[in-house]
Amino acid sequence: MKIRLKNPLKAWREHRKRKADLKDLHQTASVFGSLETLMTKGLLAWNQQERRLYVAEPLAIVMLGRGADHWQRFLNNTYLYLMNKLMAEAWDKHVRDEQRKAVNARIEQGVKVNPGELDRIRRAVREQIESDAVQPPKIEPFEFFVINDHAEGDAKAAITYVGEYNPDTENFVMAAWDDVKLAIDNVK
Repeated sequence: MKIRLKNPLKAWREHRKRKADLKDLHQTASVFGSLETLMTKGLLAWNQQERRLYVAEPLAIVMLGRGADHWQRFLNNTYLYLMNKLMAEAWDKHVRDEQRKAVNARIEQGVKVNPGELDRIRRAVREQIESDAVQPPKIEPFEFFVINDHAEGDAKAAITYVGEYNPDTENFVMAAWDDVKLAIDNVK
């Protein structure tokens, strides 16, 4: 009987890869957790219909103070967080719809469905759903606005900076709101 030993270098590479993957997952969870906290504290707000990100001025000052590359990474991480959140919501909605269809089909067959049967049907449907059943959101540029915390009254008076970020190219353009208003007034 031959004993086959695993190649120690291959095992070491697999171990290092698993460790690196775990570190990446930890960093992603940490960044997403921080962004979730910023959203709940009101320092970030996202309007999905208009594809606009609103950033509180103190947060923007901290990020911009670290340099343009930090601001770009902040915008990119925020975009990834928001798209992950949208994808999770779409996935949950799809799973609920499929589970509802399966339960309704079972009821239409004339079977009395008790709570245990409901759980079994829902679990079976969740396991059968393909991972590519829900399409990810399109990668599209979005606008961002830096909002002054101390402004009262008119919302437009609260805007200090405006810009656009393209996640596909990771480029952003940003200008002071007063300069934009002046340019619009000069065109008129």
